[in-house]
Amino acid sequence: MTEGAPAAGGLGRKRVFLFVSALLLRLVVLLWLAPHRDALHSSTWDFGHEAACLGESILRGDGLSDPWAKGTGPSSWLTPPYPALLAGLMALFGGVNPAMALSLFLLQSLLGALTCLGIERLGRNLGAPRAGFLGALLFALYPPALWNATTVVWDTTCVAWATVFALALLTSPGAVARPAGALRVGLAWGGLALLNPAPLSLLPAVLGYLWLGEGPRAQRAGRCLAFLGALVLIPAPWMVRNALVLGTPGLRPNFGVELRLGNNPEANGHPVPFKFHPSHVEAELALYRSLGERDYAGDCARRALEWIQAEPASFLGLCARRVQYFWLGDPPWADPRRAGASGARFDPNAWAKFLAFAALGLLGIAGALRWSGPARDRVLLLGSLAGFGLAYYVTHVSERYRFPIDPLLALLAASLLVGLSDRLGRLAPRGPGGPGGPGGVPR
Repeated sequence: MTEGAPAAGGLGRKRVFLFVSALLLRLVVLLWLAPHRDALHSSTWDFGHEAACLGESILRGDGLSDPWAKGTGPSSWLTPPYPALLAGLMALFGGVNPAMALSLFLLQSLLGALTCLGIERLGRNLGAPRAGFLGALLFALYPPALWNATTVVWDTTCVAWATVFALALLTSPGAVARPAGALRVGLAWGGLALLNPAPLSLLPAVLGYLWLGEGPRAQRAGRCLAFLGALVLIPAPWMVRNALVLGTPGLRPNFGVELRLGNNPEANGHPVPFKFHPSHVEAELALYRSLGERDYAGDCARRALEWIQAEPASFLGLCARRVQYFWLGDPPWADPRRAGASGARFDPNAWAKFLAFAALGLLGIAGALRWSGPARDRVLLLGSLAGFGLAYYVTHVSERYRFPIDPLLALLAASLLVGLSDRLGRLAPRGPGGPGGPGGVPR
């Protein structure tokens, strides 16, 4: 998929328009919803759950520990960057309060606007500048993007921004032609891994992209090795800390807990924290204190696997439901946030969110399947979509889990729409003036 490149001056104006429009829209939503007011007299847990509690621990000088504000000691429940950001804002504004919350949502709104620029750049890198610009516009208007940036205290918006820029850096012309370039790109991906390990599920697709580049076999192997070696360098200190303090080098070694939350007699595809999580259940908290974080996660994995082995049909049914939730989201009448709410199926806001989420998922998949660029680009795009959701299919799903690849889905959806527009333009009758003349179709 190769399109004509826009002139430099026009490109600069378009990028300014994208950034300013996306930022202003997020500021309008922020002022309209005013979620920062909820931080008044809010506890750290109520404000930001594990992320805020870990941030408060950093602020106290205790390092990353105590994810539920219950005095449980050192933890790797989350990686350090986002809790450290919250700690810095707490220090700057004197704890959790409306000013601190407003500063966080302003920063996330800025990152949301920058994500639009990343989509536009990724489209140009892949030879689809019109799709890149349209995808950026779609993401600027995308309701979940507006909501996450202006109300959600989690790393969701940060990870989406970092993921699209890591992809844009990877696909920049000549960026990974030599091992030295692959090393620089690998450092960026290492930073992404430290921010949140979830995008590491894109690694098979990324390595496929690196391997399919130009050059002899030895040069391609060198690219892949340089990329992987640099990637490991950034999170290595955190992994060493976890090995020394918690007995495991994992970035976030709580997979077993997530497996247990999604696979149990009351599982429905979403997490069930109120009956199976240490943050809500005293018996689980006591077991966590007794075993420690690593062994508690292992015990949760054991209990989950026992249930899966005893109920394989139920597990497969849950996996199918989680795939549905991941790509289509929750319809208003089944949204867990509206469970039992009167008139939930008639809520226009819930319908707008659901339709936008489902449309982006379906159009993005279709756009990836119809992408007509070089083989290495198709491997990167299709492999990224295929790999990102795998961990959630077997554990549990919330709509924000997909958000790190929503910018990529916006680009792919836009590529499909651009292709359809071009096809319709070719089929439309043309007047005697031709494509640009009277009765013609401008291209």
